[in-house]
Amino acid sequence: MTKLPLHDYRILITRGQGQVAHFKTMIEQYGGTPITVPLLDFRLPDSHEAIEATLSHLSDYDWLVLTSQNGVRFFFELAGKYSTSQSLPKIAVIGTKTAEALQHYGYHADFIPNKFVAEGFVAEFIPRLSPRSRVLVAKGNLARTIISGAVEEIGAACDELDVYETVLPEESKQKLVEVITTEEVEVITFTSSSTVHHFMQIVAQYELHRYLESLIIACIGPIAKKTALDYGLQVDICPNVYTTEAMIQDLVTYTKAKGGKSK
Repeated sequence: MTKLPLHDYRILITRGQGQVAHFKTMIEQYGGTPITVPLLDFRLPDSHEAIEATLSHLSDYDWLVLTSQNGVRFFFELAGKYSTSQSLPKIAVIGTKTAEALQHYGYHADFIPNKFVAEGFVAEFIPRLSPRSRVLVAKGNLARTIISGAVEEIGAACDELDVYETVLPEESKQKLVEVITTEEVEVITFTSSSTVHHFMQIVAQYELHRYLESLIIACIGPIAKKTALDYGLQVDICPNVYTTEAMIQDLVTYTKAKGGKSK
């Protein structure tokens, strides 16, 4: 019987607990064993004053930018409490997954870039604006400021609104230490820079560097990859399309090229 391409590979998923179901299913479909240690959790900001003030004037904006699935979820949770507008501005999103999340709330994206990173987004989005445009970027507290900087550079107005906060789940620390020190996984997947930061925070705290040398490391896109490289990690996989599906497909290709599991 022919073995599936990820047979016997144990693959660490580090993304938030609420986003792992489809990822686990894909790994299992290729014969791999997913090991979940969520290195991200998401919560509403403690203070809602700025959120209430902004969302009560949504009609002042020409564009709403949503940069992630979490951004969509928390934006609509907060908008349900604080928005007085009957309709939303035009909506721009980064990535097809964010667009799909938006559809769950009955809205369709008016703009999706071809490249699912902030730099690609602004290159395609900025020509749609004028100096009179007003843009609201709903994001997490750790998101970069690439979009707002580019909007303001052309003289348009841009407000950033943190609709959620990213934290490291305390209970995941010991679980990750156990997984790494017992060599329970062969592959580590990073789906954001935040997962890399939190992973390396634990690695440094518990002096786990020596366990990383033989691991296959996969990053979902160039931003996470750069973060990993900055920490001195060797990134083996980074797909051209920044989705978990593409990352798993590239992992399959990588393992086939290696001739299967080497351990």
